[in-house]
Amino acid sequence: MAIKKIIKNAFEQVKEVGSEMAKSSVKQVKETLSPWEMIRNSFSETDKTNQTPDAKLKEMQAKNGGTNTPLDFDKLNKSYANQDLQKIQMMKQRLFQMVKRDEEKSLQRSEQGKAEKQRQEAYEESEKKRRMEEQKRQSAMSAAPEGKRTSRNKAWFK
Repeated sequence: MAIKKIIKNAFEQVKEVGSEMAKSSVKQVKETLSPWEMIRNSFSETDKTNQTPDAKLKEMQAKNGGTNTPLDFDKLNKSYANQDLQKIQMMKQRLFQMVKRDEEKSLQRSEQGKAEKQRQEAYEESEKKRRMEEQKRQSAMSAAPEGKRTSRNKAWFK
């Protein structure tokens, strides 16, 4: 029985701690992401934004103790431009390969179509010859004797 009470108490404590944590986390998020605070901070910093880029750079260096090296924007721009050119070249090469593959496929399809047409024509031609030979054979087998019927022949047929 004592174990059940301990377990029950533990679950009640977890429930209470969880509900308190949920409430406090909501408050913290609300305070952190408060739109009024964001607006107020943006208006207070507008007087600082009217500075020139050099002044901003000097202010940032003074704030950081001057330990950071300034960025070389020209070098960064060249680096990004080089990366962009490489990506463009890769895309061009990929597009060229796709077009080449499609052309090969269409050429192969047209050749297959021509070969199929030739096979069909050859089949039709052989079928036509076979029918004609069959027709000749049937006409030869079922042909009635030709010629005059004479009295001698009449007796034979009776």
